[in-house]
Amino acid sequence: MFLSRHFVMTTVGAAALLSAGAASAETRGYVVDWFHVATAFTEANCPKGLNPLSDDFYKHELKRLGYANSDVERLMKDFPNGEYIPITTNRGRVDGKPVNIYANPWTAPDPMLMNVKGTAAYGFNLDGRSGANDFVDPETKERGVDNQMFRAVGCINNFAVNPPNQPIYPFAQWDLTRDSSPAWLIQISGIDDALNDDDVTVTLDKSVDVIQRDANGNAVADMTMRVDPNSRSHTVVKAKIKDGMLVSEKFNMQFESDPMLMPMFDFKNSKLRFKLKDDGGLEGVLGGYHAWWPIYWSYAQGGWIVEHSAGLNIPGIYYALKKMADADPDPKSGENRAISTAWRITAVPSILVGTAEPQTAQK
Repeated sequence: MFLSRHFVMTTVGAAALLSAGAASAETRGYVVDWFHVATAFTEANCPKGLNPLSDDFYKHELKRLGYANSDVERLMKDFPNGEYIPITTNRGRVDGKPVNIYANPWTAPDPMLMNVKGTAAYGFNLDGRSGANDFVDPETKERGVDNQMFRAVGCINNFAVNPPNQPIYPFAQWDLTRDSSPAWLIQISGIDDALNDDDVTVTLDKSVDVIQRDANGNAVADMTMRVDPNSRSHTVVKAKIKDGMLVSEKFNMQFESDPMLMPMFDFKNSKLRFKLKDDGGLEGVLGGYHAWWPIYWSYAQGGWIVEHSAGLNIPGIYYALKKMADADPDPKSGENRAISTAWRITAVPSILVGTAEPQTAQK
């Protein structure tokens, strides 16, 4: 019944547009293929190099806890396995007693991760100002870019990459969930000119379907995807296209996700930009303010497995995000609860069912 109702809506909508003389306006549908942290590694961003990997910082933490060098070597000799695991997992201290560091990152000293010092980062000028903590976008050359999340984590090995390469653990988070999680959908409607158009509409939705993969592991293009009519992931925003680059107005957005990635993304004062590619796909950046604690927990929930295998000093990330947070101050403490972020998105053409807008086949 759902399919029949929405196919009727699409057919009637198409007929109405044609009768109104608006047949030239085009609507394009897409399914998101990749979504991960937007990274921009340069030596200037990390002039002192990258942060230590887990085999190094575990040794440091064992020494901090009072273990002699000989004991540290014994505990770490079978790394990544070994007797060190319960000790480093419970390296926090409350009233002198060990506690799980991932659930209680504030119970150990700040390891003082090296943060990004340079000026290159993807994103947008979200606050309308330029300052010492702002970046320049390598792609658009926009100045005053707010991306404090990248400043916090950009000198960690896992994030020290440039497009088209992908940061390893964020890549894994996304890739491991997309065979079972409902796909994310994008629709661009009201396109009169795909190169230059001052008035188009971007609609973001969640599907009831999952993607299908091609032989390279990417989402299959031109598949039919059904829009979930009951999700909390419906967002509509106006945008403009200039020289084939779509840039949206500012908007707020909630988007349901897999708990392994994040149960709910909740962006404030955010923007989108997409390059409408010649192959019919999209590639671009979503930037916006997001509460920093859920970002921290997206890494911490994996505990030791994530920390040792991805080389993420998880309490270090906690302290870095907390220090770099730049929005939404708490009324009582004054501490910022949100941090500016940027995320890279790629999408392939898709036929979206459940929207009243007719879509043009991509070539």
